[in-house]
Amino acid sequence: MTTNTNIEWLTSPDGQSAIASAAKYTDPLQSVSALRKEFSNVDPYLLSQAQTQARLQRSLNARWGIPLDDFLLTDSGIEQATRPSVSQYRAELVTQRYGPGQRILDLTCGLGFDALAFAHAGHKVTAIEIDETTAKMARYNLRHTDAVVLTGDCTLLALPECDLVFVDPARRSGSDVRKLDGSSPRIFDANQWSPSWDFVRRLAEKTKVLAKVAPGVTDDTIGTWSAEWISESGDLVEALLSSDQSHCRLATLINGEQRETFVGGTQSPTAALGRWLITPDLALMRAQALDAIVDIATAGLVNEHIAWLTSSDASAISDLLAHQPRIGSIFEILNTAQYNEKLLKAQIADMPSSALTIMTRGVNVDVESLRKKIFKKATPGAEELVLAIFREDQGPVALLTRRITQSSQVNI
Repeated sequence: MTTNTNIEWLTSPDGQSAIASAAKYTDPLQSVSALRKEFSNVDPYLLSQAQTQARLQRSLNARWGIPLDDFLLTDSGIEQATRPSVSQYRAELVTQRYGPGQRILDLTCGLGFDALAFAHAGHKVTAIEIDETTAKMARYNLRHTDAVVLTGDCTLLALPECDLVFVDPARRSGSDVRKLDGSSPRIFDANQWSPSWDFVRRLAEKTKVLAKVAPGVTDDTIGTWSAEWISESGDLVEALLSSDQSHCRLATLINGEQRETFVGGTQSPTAALGRWLITPDLALMRAQALDAIVDIATAGLVNEHIAWLTSSDASAISDLLAHQPRIGSIFEILNTAQYNEKLLKAQIADMPSSALTIMTRGVNVDVESLRKKIFKKATPGAEELVLAIFREDQGPVALLTRRITQSSQVNI
């Protein structure tokens, strides 16, 4: 909750000026001293709120790379905020799928970033936020649009008519207990989300629903809904569920202006271990859309239960490297053996490397403990070495590899 935040002062000329001044300082002590000197007649408690806004703007700018001095923010709000490129994609998807000018009801608007993208795409947005202070922030953030922000619990309000409901259920604990990185613990039971998944399903019996959920959403939660896993700049950021009951599985990869969507839900073929290992984008893995890589790279799965692929076609690997947006990482296999720590230690000692990265699939390995056992000395200026361990029927297999980043590194 953000009940002690003075929205009226923060949005006033003095408040905005104080936020701008605080943004000049990354050191909190310097910021306090400078603000108290410049705004000597302002309550220090209000100045601390200006400092908080400057800190949050700086934090989110580092993640998104866009100016955020025109927004009011909260810690919990930016934890769940959607990346701008993904919000824009989702808004354009609504236009393509349902038509322009949709009446969209955003049930859990938070700071208003998704509602802002819908409004900028020409849709008519009514947004609901349960926390009164956050709702005031959303109104401020949406002030240049026609979006309307209501305050209340969406499960108790008489909801206005709409063409489409968008919901991003709160999936983090509301307690004050936080993890070491400052984030709130996640809630994995969908019926403990806010609103609960049962409520969302009941709503879908009356109107179309799009739901942004965590990418690790279970099949039980998805049910017969469509699911689209979205990756942005190589990071798997969300699953977008649609109540159309088509049971379609999609993967969408976004990198700046580049976007591509792949149809999934199919089991890819296996292939004998070749010269290269390919680890797909996680959205492709989740959507079971690995045929996108199979087709380009003349590849197959290393094992029918493991979502890594392999290929020996150098020309096809070059084509995969050139593909944008990037759909997988490629590694040249230098050595293959059954998993054995002593053998790996000896082999790695003979291979100059600046660092050792360990990847696993289908095996339970303490990565940090293993690294300490088998990697004893880094060679400055050498290439990184990548150890890939995966489960095979006869036991774990270990691949020593080098990462391939450009087609010139592919030896035909």
